[in-house]
Parts: sequence; C-alpha cells; structure tokens
Amino acid sequence: MPKLIEKTVQKHALNYLYRRYKVRHPTRRIFTRMEVSTKKEYGRKRADGFVCFKTFWGIHVVSMEAKSYKTIAAMKTKFNFWLYMKNCIIAGVGFTIITGAIWALIKMSDGNMQFLYPLWMFCAGAVLYGVFTLNSYRHKTISVVKQVHQYPANEQWLAFSNDSIKDLKHDKLKDLETICRVQGLGVIVVNSWGMTDVWFKPKRYRKPIGDFLKFYAIEKEVRDYIS
Repeated sequence: MPKLIEKTVQKHALNYLYRRYKVRHPTRRIFTRMEVSTKKEYGRKRADGFVCFKTFWGIHVVSMEAKSYKTIAAMKTKFNFWLYMKNCIIAGVGFTIITGAIWALIKMSDGNMQFLYPLWMFCAGAVLYGVFTLNSYRHKTISVVKQVHQYPANEQWLAFSNDSIKDLKHDKLKDLETICRVQGLGVIVVNSWGMTDVWFKPKRYRKPIGDFLKFYAIEKEVRDYIS
C-alpha cells in the first residue's frame, strides 16, 4: 500500500470530524475547512483542520494538526533539558515542604542550620526525583503537540497516518500516547483506505468569557455561516 501524504490525512480526518459532530448536532450548521490561520496578533499559526458550530453553551471550536510519514520527526519525543530542570526544582520545593524543612527558616534561630537544612532537603528531593524519573515522559516534548496547542479550541485533535505510526519505535510511540492522553488531546489514525480510528477522545474546555473563535482570521465568515 502507498504511504499517505499529509493532505490526504488532513482530508480524511477532517471528514471524520465533520461526521462526528454532525451526528451529535444534526440541526446545526457546521463549518469545516483545512488550513485556517489565527489572527496576526496571535501569531498567524495555521491549523491543518478547523471545525466550528453552535451548541447550547455557545460557539464550539475544534482544531486539528495532521502528520504523515514525511513529517514523522515532529511525532517523536525529545528530551528537554530545561523542562527536566524545571521539574526537578518543583520536586525539590515539594520535598522541602513535605518534610517540614521549610519551617526551619521560620522556627530555627541558628544562622547556619536555619538555611542549610532546607537547602539539603531541596537538593535531596531534586536529585532523587531527577534520577528516578530520568526517562519519564514528563521531561520530553513533541513538536506536533506544541503545534496543536497554538490553535486555541474547545477540543484539539491530532491526526496521524497509520504508516507513520508503524514507523515509530515502541518507546517513542508509548511516550506519544501518554503525552496526548495526559494533555487531553484527541488522536485520529488514518489508514491507507482512508478509514479512521480514534485512539483518544479530547478533553473539552470552556472559555469563561467569549469563545475561541475570536483567535482566528476567518472569525467573521464563520460567525455569519453558523448563525
């Protein structure tokens, strides 16, 4: 079977999303389009897929990023040193609080131990956490995940070709699955026949004030269409 190009993945995934939301909202007009950009003040980031419709709660926006075998590098996890250091610092602070060492700064009057004891606990917590979680997904980032977060929406999806998924090493695939699930991203896998399989459903987010449509360059066109 020939490998799928990104445009094909986009098309089939977007068609699936249209059907998915049309079944749930049969009386609503649903706007769908490929290649939709955010406004200039929001970076002109271009989503591979965009879906928008009205619900009882207001306007619902769905964004999507698609990848194929040609962009498989964007699907691979990479160790992020600065994220690793940040996580270790947070763990160190947490360990200092849990052990009660933080109170030494307030309760103790010894000029040395008053500061050394909390420092020791902080270093111990940070080092232990860093050693035991060195290979954890928590210290890794994925380009495609960063990309889809640039498209504000009530629901965010990633679409992959089945052949690109098969080309990923087992550990990379597991990290990808875990990060998508933890971050609340929906995942669609498109096979060579254009059939779609949903691996994860996305979390739904509500914007307290206004809606996510305001971030997109085609805001007026979409509002006119779905009204």
